[in-house]
Amino acid sequence: MSETLIIHSRKLAIYLQCRGFVLLGVEPDLTGQKKKVFLFKNSDAIRKVMLQYKHDREFHAFIEKMEGR
Repeated sequence: MSETLIIHSRKLAIYLQCRGFVLLGVEPDLTGQKKKVFLFKNSDAIRKVMLQYKHDREFHAFIEKMEGR
């Protein structure tokens, strides 16, 4: 397992930070897109929370409200 986990979704990166995971850095996406990738320490715990992300309706509703401001 690699030590660094690369996250391409800004919303997932926010979710992980809200759950207590530390953002190690933000770098340009090397695929040529004008996006950024978010770096976290890879662990079984972060992988477990990533699986919960898709089904967390409360978080997604909150994010939708924030983006609609």
